[in-house]
Amino acid sequence: APSKMKSTKSMGKKVVMKRDSSDAPMQEKPAKKRVEEEPNAGWTEPTTVMVKPPEQLDLNEKELAADQTRILSAKDPSAPHNITRYSFQLQSYKLDASVEQMATHFEMQGNLYHHDDEQGVRILAGKEAAEEANRRAAEAEQMGAEAGATDATLHRNQFNFSERACQTAMPPHRDRQVATQPPPSVVFSNTAGLCEIFDAYTEDLQRQRIAKDKAAEAAKASKNRKEDKVEDDEAPDDSSNSNKDMDMVHSAAMQKSLKIMERMLNQNTYDEIAQDFRFWDDASDGFKEGEGTLLPLWKFWSERARRKHVTALCWNPHYNDLFAVGYGSYDFMKQASGLICCFSLKNPSHPEYSFTTETGVMCLHFHPNHPSLLAVGCYDGTVVVFDIRNKLNKPIFHSTVKTGKHTDPVWQVTWQKDDGVKSLNFFSISSDGRVTLWTLSKNELEYTDIMELKLTGLVTSDHDEQEETSLVGLAGGCCMDFNSFTDHLFFRWH
Repeated sequence: APSKMKSTKSMGKKVVMKRDSSDAPMQEKPAKKRVEEEPNAGWTEPTTVMVKPPEQLDLNEKELAADQTRILSAKDPSAPHNITRYSFQLQSYKLDASVEQMATHFEMQGNLYHHDDEQGVRILAGKEAAEEANRRAAEAEQMGAEAGATDATLHRNQFNFSERACQTAMPPHRDRQVATQPPPSVVFSNTAGLCEIFDAYTEDLQRQRIAKDKAAEAAKASKNRKEDKVEDDEAPDDSSNSNKDMDMVHSAAMQKSLKIMERMLNQNTYDEIAQDFRFWDDASDGFKEGEGTLLPLWKFWSERARRKHVTALCWNPHYNDLFAVGYGSYDFMKQASGLICCFSLKNPSHPEYSFTTETGVMCLHFHPNHPSLLAVGCYDGTVVVFDIRNKLNKPIFHSTVKTGKHTDPVWQVTWQKDDGVKSLNFFSISSDGRVTLWTLSKNELEYTDIMELKLTGLVTSDHDEQEETSLVGLAGGCCMDFNSFTDHLFFRWH
């Protein structure tokens, strides 16, 4: 009787067979054959699922068929465009315009060279030269071996030699180390917000605007100085000062500190002279009747005063250590520019202030109540007034031909005391025979001729005396002095 069999399979790999107890044993060969016939019976084909991004646009057929133009550029959209760097030259933050647009995705260094490249040709030539050298060395060695085999002459043993050598003593190594104290450091930190950055940029713009205004004023002032044709040898450049307002080295505080340091150094240098000035006394003066000893103390000199004569001296009435020196020339056939130097006993090496004039200086005088005002008389008859507090080499008042200047050298100037007088004024006497009162107004000097010096004839006849006076002209005045108690009384010498 045929056997009954039930079979089940799982994924085409495992076969389970069941049979009745009355049936005969089964053979497994038909089952294996069925498994081999269907190896992929449990495999299912994968399904494709279309995933749509949420930000994708929904377009119809017309919109999909339309052509869209896109322009590709080499700029990196993610590159920063507001990089700010600190400029040490300008001492401020500056916007950096250079932006790196190239992005490197992969980079690897290799040792391959193109055979047509310059470096590749050089490497190939080196290899060929090395191979040629090795080939020639092998040929030479082979020819030498063949010659040695045919040569029957005895040679000296080249390995029988002696070697002599000496070794000098090596100096011992020394390690030298120096330990220094680290410089003091201060940790500074702060947080910068939008308000602080905005305030900083606003202050910088205001500072630039102020510097620009100062530069324009300095250019206008320099233009006015050129029109006046005044020598300005030592005048500082206002445009450079406007650019150096923020510079600590050229600041007013630094100049004051350097001035104090210079005076301290000169005080140490001329300490012996200061001690002689205070305590030196010659005991032999007590035995000399009508005579004494003169001890030289300080020597004041300026490089710009070379080949000039000292024509005037005047002490300052308020500052006891300050005096003015006028330089000119008594050789009237060789006249040059004049110079005024204000020296101080605290610094004998260099003048505190210096001013120049177009002609030689003949006289000068400080105002008794305003110690900064200095009246000067020149060789060409000009009188000028300087304010030593000003740094510019330019007088505040200057007489011209229109304002009645003298025609001959001015020999003396003297300030008048301010007793109930609204405007400052001073007197001058010149070789042209005029004694003039100069009043300082707002814009210019106003002159008033006090008197004209007349010549007195030596003859007894009045008629002859008048004729001689009319032929010669006015008498020249050389000096004058006012009475200390009565201001309207003065002496003059001619």
